[in-house]
Amino acid sequence: MSKRLSKKKAATAPTTLASRDKVMLIGIPILLLAVPALVLHFSSISQQTASIAKTVEGWKTTYHISDEQAERIKQIELDFHGNGSPFSIKPTRSKDEKHRHHEDISRLMSPEDGAHFMKVMEKSEGKH
Repeated sequence: MSKRLSKKKAATAPTTLASRDKVMLIGIPILLLAVPALVLHFSSISQQTASIAKTVEGWKTTYHISDEQAERIKQIELDFHGNGSPFSIKPTRSKDEKHRHHEDISRLMSPEDGAHFMKVMEKSEGKH
């Protein structure tokens, strides 16, 4: 029995980590998750903005839109479709909401171009 007691006494006390080691142990995994998430977030936003800009640029010639109108339409598009972040919740839109969205855009155009825009959007079921 004395051997048992001596083994217990010989056991070392649990080691505690230094503050620097704790920060490294917690901080490195967080960085390994946070950096790719931030890259994904900002690249998705950039892609969404570029996609909307490309679409509106195509509309400029088709619907005779000025630069000022194009900027306003880009903002309407971003407000409606979102910024593209994978971490944001994309709402499901009803047909009426999509129709009102297209009407908002068509009001910025001349009456003829706005009517043509609405006709195209209804034919394509609002895909743009």
